[in-house]
Amino acid sequence: MGKLISLQEKTELAKKFGVEYEALNAVFMIESSGCGFDTSTGKIKIQFEPYWFQKYTGLKVPNGVENQPAEWAAYEAASKINADAALRSTSCGLGQVMGFNFKAAGYRDGVSMVESFKLSEANQLEGMLNFIKATPRMLHALQQKDWATFARYYNGPKYKEFKYDTRLAAAYAKSQCTTTPVL
Repeated sequence: MGKLISLQEKTELAKKFGVEYEALNAVFMIESSGCGFDTSTGKIKIQFEPYWFQKYTGLKVPNGVENQPAEWAAYEAASKINADAALRSTSCGLGQVMGFNFKAAGYRDGVSMVESFKLSEANQLEGMLNFIKATPRMLHALQQKDWATFARYYNGPKYKEFKYDTRLAAAYAKSQCTTTPVL
């Protein structure tokens, strides 16, 4: 397992990108339950997206089923068919950044992004923040806690189907009550 991130590292990265820590915390609580690594396996948390794999290859593969062993099995099966498409079709880490977003996250390719994310949650969070910053409207929405706009950019146009915006708002409200303020 890679290095876990400290509260100090989280708050420093939030400050560096001009984002309130509690707003940032809401995002990674929804995306990864607040942990970029699966504690039972030590592997980076992923979610394989068969829709994207099919879009890249025209081929259907098994779905992941929201538990890490199944997600990894689906990813590995897809990787045997087309490694690049599998990587681009998989989200990973604290922010569940999609592999195809490697450039916006600050990496030269998807492999570099995933290898960096495997090292530490701090790398995962910085990549997530780079991805958000790459779309100024998304960054502004997060800074303003405009959850619907942020959700549309971060999660796509179908965000309302998954109540992504309302889940973020609830996670933010909870985060305000449970985190230690930075003075």
